[in-house]
Amino acid sequence: MRDKEATERNFKELDSDNDGYITAAELKANLQKNPKVSAENVAKIVQLADENGDKRIDYKEYAKYLG
Repeated sequence: MRDKEATERNFKELDSDNDGYITAAELKANLQKNPKVSAENVAKIVQLADENGDKRIDYKEYAKYLG
């Protein structure tokens, strides 16, 4: 299991507008530095991590996804 402080720090970095959620757009903006990460990959990550179906990832979902 990841260190809780590192998980919180990474979540905050991905949540660029500081609203408490990571959207597909935020995730894509942060991951676009890696050419192997496509929009389709980002959508799959959001789909897998988003447990309540609101198309965004809250901290609880993020931490659980990283497991």
